[in-house]
Amino acid sequence: MNLILAIILLILMLYIDKNRGIKLFLGLIFNFIILIILFYLMALGINPIICALIGCLLISYVILYFVNGENIKTKTAIKSVIVVILILSVLIFIMTNISRIAGFGEEAYEEINMFSYDVNIDFTNITIALILIGLIGVTVDAAIAISSALYEVYTNNKSLSKKELFKSGMNIGKDILCTSMNTLLFAFLSEFMTLVIWYYECNYSFIDIINSKTFASEIIKIMFSAIGCISVIPITAYITSNTLIKNKKQTEEIAWT
Repeated sequence: MNLILAIILLILMLYIDKNRGIKLFLGLIFNFIILIILFYLMALGINPIICALIGCLLISYVILYFVNGENIKTKTAIKSVIVVILILSVLIFIMTNISRIAGFGEEAYEEINMFSYDVNIDFTNITIALILIGLIGVTVDAAIAISSALYEVYTNNKSLSKKELFKSGMNIGKDILCTSMNTLLFAFLSEFMTLVIWYYECNYSFIDIINSKTFASEIIKIMFSAIGCISVIPITAYITSNTLIKNKKQTEEIAWT
């Protein structure tokens, strides 16, 4: 069944874009392999945060450079993603330690009760790593969307100043933000549905739900994804507009010499 779905996905990718369809499909496979290797390294005891940061860079490279090629759009997008990941990693570390959401909630005790708890793994670092990995998808998506759109705006009107380009990038970001927030919301609700049913069947009160480690963990993950999506907009708009104007000045200087 999985093979049939993979074939259907490949056919649709080739139908939409014959040139990049194969690259996009291979990119998905490469990212899947990267994640498997990351989880294996974490299980071996290597620092999960370092693994996650390296994994985020590799995944970003595959999504942006391997599929779309090396150009101004992908360069500015990956710079923006790196800045957002580095900034938010500090905030994620602080919030995870304060909220104490690491480890398993009560809802998982029945499933893991047969296993040994002596795994010699820092679950706080595991939680931080999972949030970072979950953050990378929406951040890369927003970054490349803004840099590509802003590049097209500049290509069609090279008389725009840096300030005007930045303003255009922010306007583009507002439209992207609306759809991205809804995507995150529905992804969260679909993933959270079984847990909601669990709470209902077990007669959890509202206070019990909001104080549940599992619920708090999911809320914090979705909030960080939303923060990443929002914060990457001005950062990408600034880096892209600055890069485009800088390249224009360098081109003009070369033409005069």
